[in-house]
Amino acid sequence: MEFPQILDGKRVFIRRDREDSGFDGVVTRVIGKWIYVAVADPDPSGYDGIWVNTELQREIGVLK
Repeated sequence: MEFPQILDGKRVFIRRDREDSGFDGVVTRVIGKWIYVAVADPDPSGYDGIWVNTELQREIGVLK
C-alpha cells in the first residue's frame, strides 16, 4: 500500500510554514503521490479543496 492511500477518507491538518498556519479537511481523492483535501473553510471566497503533493509537503497530521 502506498503511503497516501492510508489517508483516503481521513480528516487531516495540512501545516504550512508556521505551526499556527494551515488548514484542515478530509482527504477525498488519492492519485499517486497527490492527495486532494476537501477543505473546511467557512470563508465563501476561500478554498473548496487543495491538491497536496506528499513528496513536497512537510507535514500532514491525521486528526482524531
